[in-house]
Amino acid sequence: MITDSLNEFFWKKVKFILLFLLCGTLLYIVSVRYIFVIPHSDNAELLSAIRGYEDVLEEQSEKQKEIAELFKKIEEMEFDIHQVQKQDEVTQRISLIRRLYKDHDLNSKYKFSVISADLLTLYFNTKQEHSSLKKNKKLVEDNLMECKANLK
Repeated sequence: MITDSLNEFFWKKVKFILLFLLCGTLLYIVSVRYIFVIPHSDNAELLSAIRGYEDVLEEQSEKQKEIAELFKKIEEMEFDIHQVQKQDEVTQRISLIRRLYKDHDLNSKYKFSVISADLLTLYFNTKQEHSSLKKNKKLVEDNLMECKANLK
């Protein structure tokens, strides 16, 4: 009699636990599937954006080499000598670097080309003005020495 009641009590608990687990599992599946929707992202868009940035970085490294070469060319130029062809070539290459921004529909990723072109133009103009100032200073000193010699 005691064992019969124990068996009945045991099986009631087992039935309750199984029913509870079944209801819990169903509630979890329904809530995850329909209520709390897990977002699915499209990787194609993300991969195309990454490829776009890789292209920008590749083009930026190419332009960096070109800018360094142009910087050296400006550094080595002698502005005392009238070199119209070299100066025109430098300004043309600077404008090609600047045009990169316009070629890519004014995309902000290519803003580096405008900034570097502005810096190169500033450096070129400063170097040219410095050379002109040195030349004018030398002329003034020569004239001053000539005036001093004439006064004696």
